[in-house]
Amino acid sequence: MNNEQMQTAIRELQDAMTVMAHLEKQQSEHIRDLRQFQLRTEENLAEITDKLNGLIGYIAGRGPDRGLKQ
Repeated sequence: MNNEQMQTAIRELQDAMTVMAHLEKQQSEHIRDLRQFQLRTEENLAEITDKLNGLIGYIAGRGPDRGLKQ
């Protein structure tokens, strides 16, 4: 392999490394976004669960004789 071929191969490898680094950065950002979305989803589900449990407790506390009318 002559010097010119070596230089071409080195440039191609450098270009490939640049592309790979860019893709890795994009993937890392995407994973971070997914983790944040998962966290928000879990928080929302916990809030909804608390509200539903409160509503169930409220309705259950009224007793069968009282019905749902006020």
